Amino acid sequence: MEFKYIASHRKTGEKVNGIATAPSVSDLVMRLKTDDLIPLKIHAADEVARRRIRFNSWRNTVTGKELAVFTRQLAATLSAGLLLTEALETIADDLENKYFAKVISDVRDRIQAGSDFSSALERYPRIFPVTYTSIVQSGEATGNLHVTMASLAKYLEASERLKEKVKNAVRYPLFVLSFALFVLFVIVFFLIPKFQTMFMSSGAELPLLTRMVVGFSQWCIHFFPFVLVGAVLAWALVLYSMRFERFHDFVDRLKLKIPVLGKEVIHKSIISRYCRTLGFLLEGGVGLSRSLEITGVAVDHLPLSRAIESLRRRVISGASISDEMRKFPIFPRLASKMTAVGERSGKIHEMLTRTADYYDDELESSLQNLTTMLEPLLIILVGGIVLLVVLALYLPIFQMSMAIS
Repeated sequence: MEFKYIASHRKTGEKVNGIATAPSVSDLVMRLKTDDLIPLKIHAADEVARRRIRFNSWRNTVTGKELAVFTRQLAATLSAGLLLTEALETIADDLENKYFAKVISDVRDRIQAGSDFSSALERYPRIFPVTYTSIVQSGEATGNLHVTMASLAKYLEASERLKEKVKNAVRYPLFVLSFALFVLFVIVFFLIPKFQTMFMSSGAELPLLTRMVVGFSQWCIHFFPFVLVGAVLAWALVLYSMRFERFHDFVDRLKLKIPVLGKEVIHKSIISRYCRTLGFLLEGGVGLSRSLEITGVAVDHLPLSRAIESLRRRVISGASISDEMRKFPIFPRLASKMTAVGERSGKIHEMLTRTADYYDDELESSLQNLTTMLEPLLIILVGGIVLLVVLALYLPIFQMSMAIS
């Protein structure tokens, strides 16, 4: 069993924090006394970690950007000659994310107690994914951890740049769409009912367009709570169904069939992630089979993950990666051709990275084109809604004024 302890040195009085494995607390106490240490506090390490995670469950998140910055800082401090434990302690002291700082401190404590860096990181899979820990393990094996961390930081920064490009591209269209929905909400629930009261008091026959708009407003007012509850329940049902592999696979395949967005954005994004992750792992010294296995998890797309797993099994049997990629329609021909060039030249990781860069550029271009196309369409949509409502509400007023004259 693993315990976390605080002890005081019998001669110097210095406090010592550490982690140790022992059959029981009493055995650990005997061992500490043998080492001239007076135990002050002893806890089961796993229990402490679980309690800490439960206590911080509402804020125990680390963003991809924070992880990339941490990795870059660690690479820099290790290159400067600091020991790993010293580097981790220095970085933890400066982290604004207190939960992340506690995690890094716990990792440092485990290393001081004799654990490997990669093994300590594996205890926090939500923060350090399998891609991260596998590369760290490779760096430990080669003895070039600072070089490995620098490469890992570069990989994480490239992934974050791609995410930021996507966010920037959709930010303005989402703002315009949100504004359109807000305008529609105000018109339907506040503006139209006021005009309806005026129309009913006049007793005049309303035009067809006005009756349609007023009828839609009344329907929304009466059924909006049911629609809202239904939408929430439907979303919850979708999230629950995503736990089932068949439904998850169906949704991922459906994403690729979305007009324009599926082929130009989603497909290019997952292929870029596949190429960059696989190339990075191979460059870091991870074996081909293990690299494909990790990449299948990293792409987070079930049909592609299945294709990668099938590819992995065939490659283990001696097949060529590029030849096997050509058998799966989800892999573009360019990706398989670039992989073939890498296999012939012995620089497959370099060609995969170049392919990922190409698809990143293509994705950015596609996002810019979509944004350019969507902006005027959304503006026309907002203007069309306002124009339709204005016509519907003022047509009866024009008719009444003409009847009076």
